[in-house]
This record gives sequence, structure tokens and C-alpha cells, in this order.
Amino acid sequence: MLFRGLIVGLLLAGMVGCGGEPDPPVPVSGTVLLGGKPVDGATVTFLPSTGSGRSASGKTDSSGAFSLTTNKTNDGAKPGDYVVTIAKVEAKGGGASGVDISSGDYGDAYSQGMSAAASNTTNKMLKDALPAKYGDPKQSGLTRTVVKGEPNEFEFDL
Repeated sequence: MLFRGLIVGLLLAGMVGCGGEPDPPVPVSGTVLLGGKPVDGATVTFLPSTGSGRSASGKTDSSGAFSLTTNKTNDGAKPGDYVVTIAKVEAKGGGASGVDISSGDYGDAYSQGMSAAASNTTNKMLKDALPAKYGDPKQSGLTRTVVKGEPNEFEFDL
């Protein structure tokens, strides 16, 4: 009898462990365009419209394509309603760091960058590459619904 109880207990424990999440993410992908042209390097974030739950995000490639991630790379988003934000930040002046390296003195450029970071002037070195409203969940005006069993492919032409 004890042996049978042990077997049943192990089976129940195994079934609990195999169930996974009650509502796992479903694949979500799409494209981001600005004036009909692909946007490379933008961060797309799906925020649950209820204010609670898991958000999902992804980054666009050179063709403007993205896939969302919630738990594991490209696993998608959980079914539900979302507010969407899309943001891309670039260095002012077009350089990757926003620090002038034209003199060839990389040590000086490093010092400038570290000094800027320490003095909290990093924001002065960055600019929005997309209209700022799209990066703000209260102003973006972008919403989408993720539905289990449907394609969930979304295009955003900003």
C-alpha cells in the first residue's frame, strides 16, 4: 500500500511539473515602417493594457522586421490586449557614442564618455530617431490584440 501511494505521489508531482504555464506566449511578429520605409534598430514593446501581466519586446532588423520575446527568445507574447510602444534612440551627431573621436585620441573619447555618464549628461548625447510619442505608452495610440491560434503579424507604419 505504501509503495502504491509513493507511485501515485510521484506521478502527480510529474504531471504538475509538465504542465508548463497556464497561458504560454504565442508567436508574434511584424514590421515597423516610418513613412513606408523600414526602421532598423527600433525596440517594439507590447505592454498589457490591464497594467498587470508580462510585457513582450523585440528589436527590428534592417528590413523593419521584429519578433517578440516574453520568456525565451522569440517565444512571442501571451494572448491579450496590449498598448504598443516603438522607440529608437541614436547618438547626436551621428556617431555611435555621441563622443567626438575625430582627433584620433580614443583615450580622450573614452574619458569624455565616462565623464558624461557619471555626470548624467548621457541624455544630452542622445536623440529620438522616431517621433517621441511612439515611445510613450500614454501617447503612442498603438494597440494590438494577441490571439492564440491566429497569425499575430502586425505592421506599424508610423
